[in-house]
Amino acid sequence: MRVFITGITGPVGSFLADHLLTIPGLELHVFKRWRSDPRPIEHLIGRVTIHEGDLEDAFAVDTAVRTAAPHRVFHLAAQSYPSASWQAPVLTMRANVEGTLNLLEALRRHAPHARIHLAGTSAQYGTVHPDSVPIREDHPMRPGSPYGVSKVAMELSGLQYHDNFGMHVLVTRSFNHVGPRQGDRCSIQTFCRQMAEIEAGRQPPILHVGNLEPRRDFTHTRDVARALWLLLEHGNPGEVYNLCSGRATRIGDIVDLVVARGRVPVEVRQDPARLRPSDEPILQGDNSKLCAATGWQPTISMEEIVEEVLDYWRAQLSCR
Repeated sequence: MRVFITGITGPVGSFLADHLLTIPGLELHVFKRWRSDPRPIEHLIGRVTIHEGDLEDAFAVDTAVRTAAPHRVFHLAAQSYPSASWQAPVLTMRANVEGTLNLLEALRRHAPHARIHLAGTSAQYGTVHPDSVPIREDHPMRPGSPYGVSKVAMELSGLQYHDNFGMHVLVTRSFNHVGPRQGDRCSIQTFCRQMAEIEAGRQPPILHVGNLEPRRDFTHTRDVARALWLLLEHGNPGEVYNLCSGRATRIGDIVDLVVARGRVPVEVRQDPARLRPSDEPILQGDNSKLCAATGWQPTISMEEIVEEVLDYWRAQLSCR
């Protein structure tokens, strides 16, 4: 079986590759944007076939898909930062919508029977009233950023290819994913990196935080990787699935975990620059549809996530 992954250097891509490489008889092809940081996939060199290009380059995408001739496709590549989408809304639409269409067209030509996963986001829901939590897949979508809008368009485009061309397309709406090999824009990454910086003497013993009251749904990237494989094998084409832990953790409680696992005492101080104009009080997904289709359950606790991410940043700083 040949599998094709886009977004291989992103927060989920390399963990998905790690998981897939444990499956006997699987040949793995990955699509890497030519300018992406290769460090998250250094351990994959020689074990996977790497195709370089840009999703907005239809010729590069077509060539990669034709060469790989995949049976399974995981489309993870995206401009995935809501804040950046306000600064570059057109580029976000090009990457997330035009890029997806380039991929779908290439698959329609060269691998029309492949099973295809498209990665959406909980940002497609927009602001959700606490009475509607946990959020189900049938909740109305009203995205609050160009990023969220682009993912709605991506999802509808993919479902159109299922409806009109009979292609095996399914979509996940992913909530927060967290693990090593990830940048520091996620709140947990920010807290753990600061703690590692403080321990290394590179930052005063002050942990800067924003609003500590919101509750968010986090899933470890290794649990996400398992879920994606199970879903593409057992999920129904033309369907949408929330990919989430089904639990919401208060941000302040995560800070407490980081502080408790730190090697030096710190002061937790709210930084006005880290406060947003508005913060949804709770974002928590309902994963019952995914679990029913696959038998999947998340296995990695928040305590384990914090410990692993904190050790990751300690190791990163020791290499500098």
